[in-house]
Amino acid sequence: MTSVRIGGFLDISTIDWYGHRTFLVFFAGCNFRCPFCSNSPLIPVDSGTSVSLRKLKEQILENRVFIDAIGFTGGEPTLQPDPLSDLCDWSKKIGFRTFLNTNGSRPEVVASLAESGELDYVALDVKAPLIPAEYARVSGLRRGEMAVRGVSETLEACAELSIPVEARTTVVPGLIEREDDIMSIARAVKACDSYVLQQFDPLKEVLDPDLRDVSPPSRELLIRLARRAVAVGVRKVFVRTRDRGLEVVCPVGP
Repeated sequence: MTSVRIGGFLDISTIDWYGHRTFLVFFAGCNFRCPFCSNSPLIPVDSGTSVSLRKLKEQILENRVFIDAIGFTGGEPTLQPDPLSDLCDWSKKIGFRTFLNTNGSRPEVVASLAESGELDYVALDVKAPLIPAEYARVSGLRRGEMAVRGVSETLEACAELSIPVEARTTVVPGLIEREDDIMSIARAVKACDSYVLQQFDPLKEVLDPDLRDVSPPSRELLIRLARRAVAVGVRKVFVRTRDRGLEVVCPVGP
């Protein structure tokens, strides 16, 4: 294993892992088809470009003085477990912290990375309440049973291995925006270190063309939903909007 298929990278991100300056690698290929996906060109397994791990590592090292962490997002990074493990292990050995953004569909990969000490932080996209029919609707799957099981097992694995988890839900008008839905998700993730409600952004790459003309949910709606998550016991809740970035709602709110 000497290469990885990626859609690109970001030399430095200050928003993907709060408090860290992260070199972010976008893995190609995803097993979900979320209609609101803003990285839809990376869904096909043969999307992106195959690059050598050596060249990617060289690119990371060029930014070494500016970053303190290396992150992996997508697409879905766990679909390429060998290069993901290689990059995580290398990152730790040269002194960086590691971050994984995952849809939770492959808990065994997350557990393996955590058990081997290759992973410091997980951002888990929780698309919908952990009800198979609801998850299928929001994630574009025919059936949602395996997705729900994967998310649940990822949460359990991270808890058992003491890996901090940031749960994330993208609030999408007409798809996932009801208070009851957010409260259901919040109950499932309330043991996580934090929960972030993200503002849907109707970019041109959004998979469902009908959603490209939808107005983003308001900041006020996100804050109201976040406070419902606080009410069911989540310890720390944030909202992330295009205009204001990340804002804490609990323990301190506007």
